[in-house]
Formats: sequence, structure tokens, C-alpha cells
Amino acid sequence: MCTAGKNSISRASECTDCDAGKFSAAGAASCSSCDGGTYSDEGARNCSSCDAGTYSVTGAASCSACDAGYHSGTGESSCTKCDSGTWSNVSAAACISCAPGTYSGAGAEACTDCDAGKYSYQASSQCS
Repeated sequence: MCTAGKNSISRASECTDCDAGKFSAAGAASCSSCDGGTYSDEGARNCSSCDAGTYSVTGAASCSACDAGYHSGTGESSCTKCDSGTWSNVSAAACISCAPGTYSGAGAEACTDCDAGKYSYQASSQCS
């Protein structure tokens, strides 16, 4: 019987570490893939949640940063596009509202200033 984080292939007498992105409990016959939104190092007994601003797919050895214009909460398997009138940097946990006098479309990396003579309210998607 193998300890947590290890498995025995084809009932071999020797236990080996689970690959990164997989885990096992003590006595498990095989390693299981980590769910999306989690990751593990080699030889893990459990998977860890991705931090806010990052994500992972099933069986991941690490989490990836959300692109600018996207955000995620803790333990997410994908990033969500920022709504119009908001923006974000890389690895954002949340999108930020555009300030009055600026605007953005969905998935923006920054807000754009309104043209001279135009205005917008906070979190606007266009200027008037």
C-alpha cells in the first residue's frame, strides 16, 4: 500500500510519486487529476486552489495568470472578461470601473479618455 501522493503502477512492489497535476490519498490504487481551478506539485496528497487572478484547467501543474481585461476569483477554471465600462491589469481578482470622463468596451486593458466636449459617468461604455 502506498502513502499519500504516491501510487503503484500495475501492482509493482515500489510506489512512485504522482505526476504534477495529480494527487492521491494514502492507499489509493492510482493518482487522480486535479480539478480545474486547482493544481499540484509532483507527489501531492491533495490539490491547492489557484489564487484570485489566476486559473487552471483539469490536471494542471500550476495556475496561469488571467490576461489584462479579464479577472477570476479563487479556485477558478477560467477567467471572465471584464464588462464594458471596466478594465483590469494582468492577474486581476476584479475589474475596476472607468473613472468619469473615460470609457471602455468589454475586455479592456485600460479606459480611454472621452474626446474634447464629450463626457461620461463612472463605468461608462461610451461618451456622450
